[in-house]
Amino acid sequence: MNDIRLKVSYVKGLADGLEIGDEKVKKLMSEMINVLDEMAERIKDLEISMGDTQEYVESIDEDLGELEEEFYDDDNYDYDDDDEYDFNYDDDDDEFDIDYDDDEFDLNDEDFVEVNCPNCHETVYIDQDFIDEKGKSECPNCKAVIKFDEIEINEE
Repeated sequence: MNDIRLKVSYVKGLADGLEIGDEKVKKLMSEMINVLDEMAERIKDLEISMGDTQEYVESIDEDLGELEEEFYDDDNYDYDDDDEYDFNYDDDDDEFDIDYDDDEFDLNDEDFVEVNCPNCHETVYIDQDFIDEKGKSECPNCKAVIKFDEIEINEE
């Protein structure tokens, strides 16, 4: 940065030493040097701001690394409040698997409809309460609209 400020000072000294007789040219050169000087000052301010921002981002990154280390330290996380849910972290696919208590969600219940999503081609179970009066619902996997009059419903 000091290199730019030194160059602007050098150009200013050259302009002063030229002893330009034409006042219009002299004024033009003086204003151009002032603009260069102001640009050099703003660049200096930006470099300072960028350094501060970089330190702040590195600090946030370190804090996030510590949080990730604490959070992902164990392979299994269990939440047992009346055995409703078990959260299991799988390192292979970097996702949590949620195992619901079998008594709470029975997919063979008549309120659920088993359907193959035409968009993601996954078999999904949709509660009949979530199917609107036009026979449409949203795929829980890909969020695509499923029209029940156009697809095959899997009956068991």
